[in-house]
Amino acid sequence: MRESSSDEAELLGKILAKKKIFHQILTIPRKKIPEKNIEAKLRELRYDLLKKFCVKNKIEFLFLGHHAGDVAENFLIRLFRGSGLDGLSTMGEVVNFNEIKLVRPLLDFEKEDLKKFLRAKKVKWFEDETNSDEKFLRNKIRNFLETLPETNLIQKRIKNASDEIAKMRDFFDEVMWRETKEIVVFEDERVLINRKKFRELDEKIALKILAFALMKIGKKNYKPRREKLERFYEYLVADDALKLRNFYGCTAKKFDAESVIIFPQT
Repeated sequence: MRESSSDEAELLGKILAKKKIFHQILTIPRKKIPEKNIEAKLRELRYDLLKKFCVKNKIEFLFLGHHAGDVAENFLIRLFRGSGLDGLSTMGEVVNFNEIKLVRPLLDFEKEDLKKFLRAKKVKWFEDETNSDEKFLRNKIRNFLETLPETNLIQKRIKNASDEIAKMRDFFDEVMWRETKEIVVFEDERVLINRKKFRELDEKIALKILAFALMKIGKKNYKPRREKLERFYEYLVADDALKLRNFYGCTAKKFDAESVIIFPQT
């Protein structure tokens, strides 16, 4: 959406062609450009575009340029929005993303370190002119961090905190899955949930399990919106007859007297 993006892509193409490095520029159709929640929706579109290109071309690893500053910004955004362990956990260095893996090798590097390297190698880079536009929360946080006298140290401390939270999340998840293995059973591309025992779980744990199941079966990269997930949870645990229902790329229906089955929507 930036005015300079086409010029940057064209110039980058010339640089890569001169170095005989194969490249391909991917574009998002203008009709798909969102009008609301622009930043988040464009990110989803971008990742989906990259993932489909990788799968089509049998590319297993997609490398991303996130650095320590991005980790700090992401942490503070999630903190302001009231996220729990999942949201405050650090970005993973290697993450499964459906059929491919996302790789972030620069998480321990500061942005200034990367700039120094590029200057030393006489490599040109582009600055996103919208980084100064404070209508986006991320830019407000970035600009705030840059006003602090020890920005790099603070970013490093935030990353360390985020790393520790990730360890806590992983421990919690391990215990959670061990304790619920007889309540929620995954079989290939479907999941069976014992409704009676599912009702007895703490709601936060039940919602976490349900979100994971929907992402896995519906092949989604992000969790469903909290309010929509809660409504789907209420539907699953309701005492009345369970009618067939589609949600988040999945179909749920009664399996037997005690269980509900969730499978890919057709």
